[in-house]
Amino acid sequence: MMTVRSVLKTGLLLSAAFLIGAATPTRVEAQQHRFGLTLGATSSTVNGDYMIGTDSKWGFIGGIYGESRLNRNFASQLGVNYTQKGGKGLSQDGLLDLRINYIEIPLLLQILAPLGSTWDFVAYTGIAAGFAVSCKATIGSDAQADCGDTSLGDSRTEWGLPVGGGFYYELSNGEMVTFDARYTWGLNDAVSAVDINNRTWQFILRLAKQLQ
Repeated sequence: MMTVRSVLKTGLLLSAAFLIGAATPTRVEAQQHRFGLTLGATSSTVNGDYMIGTDSKWGFIGGIYGESRLNRNFASQLGVNYTQKGGKGLSQDGLLDLRINYIEIPLLLQILAPLGSTWDFVAYTGIAAGFAVSCKATIGSDAQADCGDTSLGDSRTEWGLPVGGGFYYELSNGEMVTFDARYTWGLNDAVSAVDINNRTWQFILRLAKQLQ
């Protein structure tokens, strides 16, 4: 079983390889640069020693991203997303309903496999940083409150390891439509006072336009 340290090390090494690849020119005629919008849904749970049982909680993801296709089979991507995470379940202090909203910045290395003249399959991984915008929780019979006013403590910056895949479809005008599913492991505790971390699925629809 991989430890948090080994998972984080893997993510950082992959990101470093991605940056090295991005800085190394490939065939100029194969390079493409796109800018686009991201929209989708999240399904998140919280895990850790504080939790006795967990259930998923649905949320929203939306944002922007830039992508550089380095050659036919490799691309890099940097995004800025507003994403909702958290979860529900039985904790050591009673029933927990937690919602943390983040500004998340994923840095990804993508491998593409052509399925035809307009279709590609893509698989990717990388590293993501999530900066908490708000954190609300309901514990037991208490009313909803800011996490810092509960036994959870204040929210923390989340470091995550995203892994995902999906399909690209290129339109005749050069725009690209993408559907992908991404799973992100939270590598550190989401709050300061107890041991819980996010495990999040993101189901994403993206539309991008090629830059000249």
